[in-house]
Amino acid sequence: MGQHKEGIKTAIKDELIGRFRNMKAKAGDLLPVTWLYDDFMANLSAKEQLALEEIISEMIQEGLIAYVSGTKPTYALTQKGVDILC
Repeated sequence: MGQHKEGIKTAIKDELIGRFRNMKAKAGDLLPVTWLYDDFMANLSAKEQLALEEIISEMIQEGLIAYVSGTKPTYALTQKGVDILC
């Protein structure tokens, strides 16, 4: 995997974690759907969209976030995720 792609993934992960941090999120708090879809994802290129999907999968596997289904799915912060916010 190229360094550029890893850089994109790191930036996206930092943005997602930063959003939870700015919200002063607790375990179970959700990424706001309007922010995720209308503000964040709407501004990503096709390559960045693919990187977003990969980093979300990795964050779920690491136990940092959990998938939350809905009309527009979003993600909840886990306790492990809260621990890395500090």
